[in-house]
Amino acid sequence: MMYVKAVRIEVKNTMTGETALMEVTGDTKLQEILDSAVELWSLPREAYLMRSGRKLLLASKTVEENGLNGGECIELLPDPEGG
Repeated sequence: MMYVKAVRIEVKNTMTGETALMEVTGDTKLQEILDSAVELWSLPREAYLMRSGRKLLLASKTVEENGLNGGECIELLPDPEGG
């Protein structure tokens, strides 16, 4: 049996200031986090950017591939160029 370590990531809706804690694993794709946030806050299905600090995150990559180890805050921003 393989143990998969869960980490906590804070997700911030920059339009409202609301935050949510999500428990994810290193192999969770950021697109899954984005989809959960859009559903949680009933956001329109449009293009969003995600960043942690000054680093833009790729939704197609996993938590681990984006270099997130837990404890980070992912900010959700509307993409000014659309999608």
